[in-house]
Amino acid sequence: MTLQRVEVGLVSADEALVEFFAAVFELERLPTVRSGSGVVHRLEAPGTQIKVMVPSRRPASAEPAEVFFHLTGVRYLTMYVDDLDGIIERGVAHGGHVQHGPVDVGPGVRIAVLRDPDGNAIEVVAGRG
Repeated sequence: MTLQRVEVGLVSADEALVEFFAAVFELERLPTVRSGSGVVHRLEAPGTQIKVMVPSRRPASAEPAEVFFHLTGVRYLTMYVDDLDGIIERGVAHGGHVQHGPVDVGPGVRIAVLRDPDGNAIEVVAGRG
């Protein structure tokens, strides 16, 4: 058996998270999948698919750790981009905020950590990572 693909799934109370990822990372919207439990919004870029499930019944909100590495488990996404400053600008304009950075972490490599509207941590890396 060979792993063919990994998809990231997030759960949100509404479509604000869908709008955030689509606008900030310029992801293509795929057709939604509807079921009795809710709507799955699918967003795609080459080699990546992010799914945002908006349940029929509003889910409880999780309180994110102040710093994502203070708790165990899946706590952050890493997105490699070619325009860190543009991502930060669009992220803030669409309801996110900068938690850390941007900082240089090596020759030609800059990172920032954004929080999306739901509080999820997104490490954004520009340059060779």
